[in-house]
Amino acid sequence: MSLKLRKKKSMNKTLHVFCSKEAQAIFNNSILDGDSLLFDEKLTEGELAEDVFSDEFWSKRYEYFEKNYKVSKLEYFDAVIKPILQLKDLSGYTEVTLWLDFTKESQVNLIALGTYLAHNFSKETQYNLVCSGKHKGRNELQKLTNYNSKEFEILYSYKVKLTQPNLEYLQTCWKAFITKNSNFMFNLFPNKFRYLEQSIKE
Repeated sequence: MSLKLRKKKSMNKTLHVFCSKEAQAIFNNSILDGDSLLFDEKLTEGELAEDVFSDEFWSKRYEYFEKNYKVSKLEYFDAVIKPILQLKDLSGYTEVTLWLDFTKESQVNLIALGTYLAHNFSKETQYNLVCSGKHKGRNELQKLTNYNSKEFEILYSYKVKLTQPNLEYLQTCWKAFITKNSNFMFNLFPNKFRYLEQSIKE
């Protein structure tokens, strides 16, 4: 569990957000420009609050990690809360790209991050999503860690743009996840969020 910002090229205006330190390491070995930020939380475990990244939300996460993983409040604050505040003010970036997998843990991180970005939406910033999964010629669903740094460049070229309605949809997905609303419609944006339903309902 950690959330850290790593700069690759200081003049670049792109922020790449990862939920896997291994995937972030592959990115750091690629020629892709931009800063990278690691959000490695376990939102499929423990109590959550509907208001993402609020004081109530963090209080519940503090308690869970302290009790179950012996992580102190200071450690958690430094690793998760302090760096994530950067997503609140993206004035230094023209683009934010979320890199995620098809797995439930990654998809829940996606809707949490999307909810937070919807709360702090900026018209001056372009939002993108790179999500691994189905791959032509491969039978098994692929994680980001199944690719090398050169293939990351190809994945990035196929990124999809996330509009404000897309982010607001993720915000609604978060509410459905929190309330365990099994009747929620997950098919409004199937080409962008193809793994949400199976991950949230499983």
